[in-house]
Amino acid sequence: MTDACQRFLFDEADIRGEVVELDSVLESACEHHQYPLPVARLLGEALAACALMRATIKLEGQLTLQVYGDDDAAISLLLVHADGDGAMRGTVRYQGEPQRGGLHQLCGNARLAITIEPEDGQRYQGVVGTEEEGLAATLETYFRDSEQLPTRFFLASDGARAAGMLLQRMPQKTSEGESPAVDPDAWERVGHLAATLSERELLETGSEELLHKLFHQETVRVFEPRELYFRCRCSAERIASILRGLEREEIDKVLDEAGVVEVRCEFCGAAFRYDRVDVEHALADSATPGSERYH
Repeated sequence: MTDACQRFLFDEADIRGEVVELDSVLESACEHHQYPLPVARLLGEALAACALMRATIKLEGQLTLQVYGDDDAAISLLLVHADGDGAMRGTVRYQGEPQRGGLHQLCGNARLAITIEPEDGQRYQGVVGTEEEGLAATLETYFRDSEQLPTRFFLASDGARAAGMLLQRMPQKTSEGESPAVDPDAWERVGHLAATLSERELLETGSEELLHKLFHQETVRVFEPRELYFRCRCSAERIASILRGLEREEIDKVLDEAGVVEVRCEFCGAAFRYDRVDVEHALADSATPGSERYH
């Protein structure tokens, strides 16, 4: 399995698609965390979904998927980012040791937010309530209500790898305006074919083989895969800004007890240690590295 997203089009229908495979991206996202299996699986689904959605955006910039769980839910926050160059990262804040469950069971009556931040342009955010059926159903509701684009999501993760497929019906436009699709029955037919796919098949079958297996009777054009990889944006400057957001009394208490303040990146697990001298510099300056940085 590789880490890549691949676009495909149905030449005789107004349908586009993306298929994604994630291996090392999910492994890196989980590497410095002891996520219970259900949490790791949901993170994998979210990473796959974020990659699929980011691939449909032509603008340069970042797409973020966030799930805000109930106060008493196992997961309080799930956060995933995808950049235009293929870089991805994600993290989960959770409590307890959940042994089973999907989106609704782990997050409760949660809210899902999708944020698009173009490098040049206005930030956009859409919010939707989560569906009991899971992340894929929630995203389909979001695209139906917020984007007015019929969209299907198919997501799978076993906690060590993840995969997904997106199908989206595109409006056909002519100089006179809207026109019917070349094949008006294609959307329903393609959706039925995709629905025969099991999570195991999605995880264990390569992208091109999967597309051939599902849609070999359709005219499908497959594009070159685009590489995806894990990258964290943590830096001395970003970590120092977190330190400056803490109460001075709290910082002094930690220094008195441990001699150093340790701030750990939630995404990659890198840790920055600050002794008293480092703390004074960090509170005074905009960017000060800690005494030690390690993974």
